[in-house]
Amino acid sequence: MKTMKKHLFLSVAFLTLMACHDSETTDEKEPTTAAPIVAATVAVTDANTQQITQPCAVFYSPDSAQLAKLQIDNGEEAFYTIADDYQNYMADARLFLEDKGLKIMEPTGGKISFRAKNGQVTTLNLGDLKYNWEVWLFDGNQLHKVDVTDIENEYKQYMK
Repeated sequence: MKTMKKHLFLSVAFLTLMACHDSETTDEKEPTTAAPIVAATVAVTDANTQQITQPCAVFYSPDSAQLAKLQIDNGEEAFYTIADDYQNYMADARLFLEDKGLKIMEPTGGKISFRAKNGQVTTLNLGDLKYNWEVWLFDGNQLHKVDVTDIENEYKQYMK
């Protein structure tokens, strides 16, 4: 019974957090010196693959199969601590990148291809169980998996 309450609580907490997310338009925000938002060009190449050609950040949260694997690998108590920590880091990273004017993508699964200016293509299969809470920065030339706990330095390094 206690285990079921934890699962229910995590789901409710996550949905509440997402529902309370402030979705102000850019007109309502205070003016900043940040660069304007650059819309990422996204093309769907097949039913399950998106192709991105412009600089953006990609935020990914695990699906139910990946969450189950994480819970088994880390134990129930540690899993909830890990999930809570990542949610906080991801929220902080999102705020930072939004202030910088970077387009943020949030795929729910499938494959994403990143086409660099030189034509090179990098593809992520988000159905792979190795992915959990991830953030990637695409600078238009190369895809970079970044440390969400150090997003400011990662942004400075890759998004020049």
